[in-house]
Amino acid sequence: MNIQPNSKTASKKPFRYALLAAAVFSTGFACNLGSSPEVIPTSNSNEPTLTADTPVPGATSTSSASGDTDAQPQSSGAGLSGAQRQRLAAATVLIFMTDVEDGEFFPFGIGSGTIISPDGLILTNSHVAQPSAGGFGADPDVLIIALNEDEAEPPIPAYIAEVAAVDGFLDLAVIRITSSLDGARVDSSGLDLPFVELGNSDDLHLGDTINIFGFPGIGGNTITFTKGSVSGFSAEEPIGSRAWIKTDATIAGGNSGGLGANDFGQLIGVPTQGGSGSADSSIADCRVVQDTNGDGQLTDDDTCIPIGGFINSLRPVNLAEPLIRAAQTGVVYESPFDSPGQTVVVPAGDAVFTFVAWSELFDEQDGCPIQPVAEFGTDAEQISGIFDYSGMVDGQEFALYWLLDEEVVVEDNFLWDFGSAAPCFPFFVHNGGDPLPEGVYTLLLYTGEGLPLIAEVTTQVTDAPGAEGVLVSGQVVDAETGNPIAGAAVIVLKPGVDVDDWLAGGSDEDIYTWAETDANGEYTLPDLLLYGVNYPAAAGASDQGYFTSTGFFLFESGDPSDPYIVIELSR
Repeated sequence: MNIQPNSKTASKKPFRYALLAAAVFSTGFACNLGSSPEVIPTSNSNEPTLTADTPVPGATSTSSASGDTDAQPQSSGAGLSGAQRQRLAAATVLIFMTDVEDGEFFPFGIGSGTIISPDGLILTNSHVAQPSAGGFGADPDVLIIALNEDEAEPPIPAYIAEVAAVDGFLDLAVIRITSSLDGARVDSSGLDLPFVELGNSDDLHLGDTINIFGFPGIGGNTITFTKGSVSGFSAEEPIGSRAWIKTDATIAGGNSGGLGANDFGQLIGVPTQGGSGSADSSIADCRVVQDTNGDGQLTDDDTCIPIGGFINSLRPVNLAEPLIRAAQTGVVYESPFDSPGQTVVVPAGDAVFTFVAWSELFDEQDGCPIQPVAEFGTDAEQISGIFDYSGMVDGQEFALYWLLDEEVVVEDNFLWDFGSAAPCFPFFVHNGGDPLPEGVYTLLLYTGEGLPLIAEVTTQVTDAPGAEGVLVSGQVVDAETGNPIAGAAVIVLKPGVDVDDWLAGGSDEDIYTWAETDANGEYTLPDLLLYGVNYPAAAGASDQGYFTSTGFFLFESGDPSDPYIVIELSR
């Protein structure tokens, strides 16, 4: 069962397919552990104030004055001219994911981005700009933008950017240049940066040319240009048949978020490291083989680089247009791809709340769920919604609402006083020791400037709770050969456990369930995984020279009850 990493742990990725008027309720959150929370009577007159979540009518998706891009074909076959390549290279930026300690910058990862407007809007991946939005780990303190002024020289760090819109499901984000490196605010109207106009990714066809610009690490510290063809398209629910553009062009770690252009010099796709040409492929053959952050060591802080000749993927630029409109108009972007009952993550300054699990009770020491459930029976006396959060600042305004059958039964407004981050933070409601009324319960959380909605989760109290969960089975295979790996461990941790911390020396008590693969590389997890619960997980066979892959299992109510999950491991 030893799956400790022999040199690296892969980035976290999903292992699955990438009140009644008479009632009086009490509500609470972590500060109320061991104390009596305030009793708030039911009221139907307190309606939460929602911020605008639709683009301003008439808003355009780029600052380009070039007019209708749909009128142009996507590939002439002639290729980019030298002037076009220079212009595209100038609009491609290197993004340093940076922590700040004692006023000093410490980069721990890199990505690429494309300037899409002269006033400093940049399109990139969410796992570069705000990893937590997609469950990929902690967010950087600062995003440093380096401009490419000479193709033969490393890009020059020049600005700091902030997240303007992010979609963790699509792995896309729009960031905005806000200040110089010394923290001085910049006048965006005077930036006049080189930028790339948007093309129409729906006009792409098999064999069309794709030109990739970015900073992949394997190409050194200067900008790298590669070229390939459209190899096909991949479907992903609920996006549809053109969720991914497949290409044979080389895309490596630091290319993530960079520029995929057609032969007219228009942006048509965003290279996305997590994909390998299929929505079913959640683990790519990605290894730390180069010192990408320049600290002189090969560690988990370096960006992994794909190995081998597999097909790479880009997100079509058309999927990014709603994020771009939201960033341009200043409205709060809400992902249309978050399913009912699951967390809706919306940028609110630096604050991100990610749903962990529902549970009636929670551990009074760490706040994590004691026994996660998807729904509650009629004997339930308390409902606890437990979140992982980061980016909070003590003193900022916070609001929460509990709804029963779409009627507000509890509201609470307060100033945050619980620190910047925690892996398990419970918000709970109960009925003074009596069973809770039947019905659909919704928890809404608001924080940040203007109090935008940052999370919405739903469960219910019913006399017939739904199916307990799913029985997961599958196979562990070699990423390069596809051969089964016998004796590999697939371990699912309890909700709220940090998988990286556990690999560094966690306890067996943190394990929810696990299985070892047989001679055919197949496994079956002995315990059901509940719907709507985010389970951290790891798979590995370090004694056979394989790297450990980390990720999570998360199943929605409409998913099969017996999924078969194939996990790839790399040497």
